[in-house]
Amino acid sequence: MAKHDTSKKIVSYDSENDILLVHKGFAADEKFKGNLDIGGVVLDMSTKKRVRGIEVLNATNFFQGLVAADVLLHLTDADFRAVMEPQRIALTVTFYIQQEAIPARIAVPLATPDTTY
Repeated sequence: MAKHDTSKKIVSYDSENDILLVHKGFAADEKFKGNLDIGGVVLDMSTKKRVRGIEVLNATNFFQGLVAADVLLHLTDADFRAVMEPQRIALTVTFYIQQEAIPARIAVPLATPDTTY
């Protein structure tokens, strides 16, 4: 079995299960530490306390009103920026369809203010 390269970016939308995955990969000096499962959003956290990947379940409903319904079906790339705040993580997800960038800003509340990752 081939070893998975964790340093490469992955962008995937599974239309059958309506799941969006955007993962930036891990830097050479960090590893996967764990997941934060917050409702329909799963965040992959690193040993450097950085969000390295996001998985959005029921993505068309989650992004409803932020992006057109067919954006996920025509996705050519995506990226995200995560800002850690005391009681939430502010995410900006940018979808790319051909050369057009479509930003969607969301706030993911943390379960408790003392959640560790």
